[in-house]
Amino acid sequence: MVTLLERSAELGVLGSLIEQASGGECAVALIEGPAGVGKSALLAAAARQGHDRGLMVLQAHGCDLERGMAFGVVRQLLEPATVAAESQGSSSLLAGAAEAARAVFESSADQVWSCTGSSDVPFAQLHGLYLLALRLAARRPLLVLVDDAHHADPCSRHWLTYLARRLRGSRISLLIAVRAEDSDTEDSVVAELSAHPACRRLRPAPLSPAAVAQYLTDGLGTELDTEVAALCHLITGGNPYLLRALTENVSRSGISPVRSELPRLTALAQRLLPLHLPILLRRHSASVAPAAAALATLGRTTSQPLLCEVTGLDAVAVAGALTVLEQAGLAEPGPPWQLRHPLMRETLQLRTSTAARNELRARAADALLALGGDDREVADLLLATEPEGHPWRVRVLRAAAQQALHRHEFHACRAYLHRALSEPPAQADRLEILAQLGITEVQTDPAAAVEHLRAAVEHLEPAGRVHLVPHLAEALTRTGRSAEAVALLDALAAEIPDADRESLYRLWAQGILLFLEDTPRLADDWIGRGGIGTDLPGDTPGQRLLLAALAVKTFLTGQCSETAATLAERALAQFSPPADPVLTGTFAVSALLNADRLTEAEHWYRHVAIAARDEQPPSPRSLLVSVHAKLAYRMGDPRAALAHIGQILDPAPADRRYWPYATALAVHALLDLGDVPEAARVCRAPFEGPVGKHWSWTALLAARARLRLEQGRPEAALADLEECGHRQTEGGYDNPALVPWRSEAALIHDRLGHRATAAHLAQQELQLARAWGSPRTVATSLRALGLLSTGPAALAALTEAVALLESTPARIDLARALADLGELLAAHGHINESRTRLRQALDLAETAHARPLSERAHRALLDTGARPRRKRQSGVSALTSRECRIATLAAEGMSNQQIATELFVTRRTVEFHLTRAFRKLGITTRNDLPRALSDIVQP
Repeated sequence: MVTLLERSAELGVLGSLIEQASGGECAVALIEGPAGVGKSALLAAAARQGHDRGLMVLQAHGCDLERGMAFGVVRQLLEPATVAAESQGSSSLLAGAAEAARAVFESSADQVWSCTGSSDVPFAQLHGLYLLALRLAARRPLLVLVDDAHHADPCSRHWLTYLARRLRGSRISLLIAVRAEDSDTEDSVVAELSAHPACRRLRPAPLSPAAVAQYLTDGLGTELDTEVAALCHLITGGNPYLLRALTENVSRSGISPVRSELPRLTALAQRLLPLHLPILLRRHSASVAPAAAALATLGRTTSQPLLCEVTGLDAVAVAGALTVLEQAGLAEPGPPWQLRHPLMRETLQLRTSTAARNELRARAADALLALGGDDREVADLLLATEPEGHPWRVRVLRAAAQQALHRHEFHACRAYLHRALSEPPAQADRLEILAQLGITEVQTDPAAAVEHLRAAVEHLEPAGRVHLVPHLAEALTRTGRSAEAVALLDALAAEIPDADRESLYRLWAQGILLFLEDTPRLADDWIGRGGIGTDLPGDTPGQRLLLAALAVKTFLTGQCSETAATLAERALAQFSPPADPVLTGTFAVSALLNADRLTEAEHWYRHVAIAARDEQPPSPRSLLVSVHAKLAYRMGDPRAALAHIGQILDPAPADRRYWPYATALAVHALLDLGDVPEAARVCRAPFEGPVGKHWSWTALLAARARLRLEQGRPEAALADLEECGHRQTEGGYDNPALVPWRSEAALIHDRLGHRATAAHLAQQELQLARAWGSPRTVATSLRALGLLSTGPAALAALTEAVALLESTPARIDLARALADLGELLAAHGHINESRTRLRQALDLAETAHARPLSERAHRALLDTGARPRRKRQSGVSALTSRECRIATLAAEGMSNQQIATELFVTRRTVEFHLTRAFRKLGITTRNDLPRALSDIVQP
């Protein structure tokens, strides 16, 4: 038997029905579905099974062209069997009361009469045909199969209804297939069969993506690339009719079903759909094609009343048509309703003129507005209409643009505003639209933003320009016209009166942050010309934003970590949303973080995060999430860092300014966890486009260098670090706290035998690190210098690095330095001290789940002759089973005496184990136990 994909349930039902029929029982089935879904294939399978089981199989196929021919379907069913029986000399099947059926078979072509209703069918003929079927069934059980019964002539439908009422005890089984939209209670055959107690109703669905892939594989005789299978499923919607046509045409074309051939396969589908899609739609009721054409023109809609308006159909017809399109796999299940694939829309649109489509969309927009439709849905219709100068259209388009901007859908916002400009709007509205459009385009199309913002700024008073000019300056900077941006901001600063210091503070801050995007040198010039001081008390939102900007500038230029931290703390001391923008807090926390004030940064991050609970634009949100992730990473929790950063990496952020920075954090965390393949996958995505100029790219270049080194490609890693160094030195943000590229490059140079270059880079970075002054930055440079040195100098550098890191919560960095120092101490014969350092490194690495570092420390510890019973010396996993049990009971609120009674031990034993557990967990009171034990996995 031919294998039908994803039809096992239907075939199982049919098989059981055929089994019943072969035993002389009555079997009844109704197969419902849209055209092309595979109803005929199921009936054909039933016919094969019937023949195999020895049934007499009678088949007929309804045809719309033969609907006026009386008893056309009945003649298909009974005439061949009757003629065959009589030609074999059997006793007449048409004797007695069945004689009335003879006129049905003996009428000539010019005597065929029309049957328009049940009243036209004489009872004698109905009963005579029924007796004929009974006599055939008396010889062998009869299986009657009727395909497309909705196209049967009225006389045949009347007889099938008559037969359906008399199936019980007749040895006749009846299986009928009908179109979905015609299978309603007004159809007498369907109604009669549905009411039959033995009736089984089957509704085959379109094929799934997996079944489509299997169908194509079987039909083409070769495996498909995943992308090809996905395209074919989208184009056909899983409709077997369209899928069969596509498979046959691909086979004839000789196109290989591989990813590289997707353009040719798409072009083939473009030629194929205009031939087969209209055929499929015409096989349905008259309401389906207009509904499909309306969806093609509208694109998508959530309103059935709107479809009624544009098609002229009533609500019942529209609902039925949508159901058919969904069941056929041609439309997405709604609401909203839309055709499955753009090729379907193009195919149906080609059958309508451009003018007609525009008129329909305009009419639909009017109707949807009257129906109270959503502004965005109305605006989507207006995008494809011709301007007519209607003020309501401008209003709706602007409202839709605002909704899109709130969701950070910049391209949609831009499209709505462009269309609003072409309507056209009144002059006052036009200036506001130009301003809004320009602000939206700063990120997506800065050249266009310059044009639109200039047009708006020219007509504004100084008070209005204060808001708009910084956006224009940013657009100019992004298009490489920084000098114009500086002059523009200088001119605006000169226009702001002394009495409006708050506006001036905000402008200075915006200028600093803007010029940092290009180079800190521009920011320094701007600060110098404005005489911007750092002694602001932070009493106003403008002052606090300026202090945060100065803190970030101080960090990027590597001037002094103490200064950066002081500025940041002053910016945060009176931070008070919503008066203060979230960026003020985010930049200040970032400066504290990079100054190694991790505890303070974590405290203030929580304060800022509360203010950022409302939806934030992509740029502040991605930076804030990145700061949170970096805090977790620096404090020794790479898994938490990955969890945070995943919010903006998957999918890729709408504003990609800080995407490289976030990706770099993810790569470092994954490498610490030992997942090199995933690190490579994450790292690859940003590099699929052009490498930008923003300072965050240097962090990603350094992360890729580390990845390449893990992959055994030191030369490629060194190339990334040299590019990173070039960008930082040229850009003026050469702070090792941002990226310690020199120390990382020095270690690779040393590995490649370039010892002089390595030593020079390490010494140079240490000098810059000490100028910045944060403990982790200095320790990172000292660690590299220690690894490059020998003897007492190496021990001194690594010992100082460890001492500096012990004063910070930077756990993973401390673990690396401890492992380095432990290995060096062992090499110099200081075994006991080496073991102490390596145990500390192992414990910290295990706590951070840093598997490669943990394994390295464990191996080094074993090399010293130590035999640790477990890797962890602290934390939950370091507890013995007895310690864990006692600590858990204590966390549940039991006293020492109650625990002793529970476990049949002395109270002193409980106190001893609790003391050890407290030490390993790093806590001092019983109140801390629930939190400290939270990592225990419950069975």
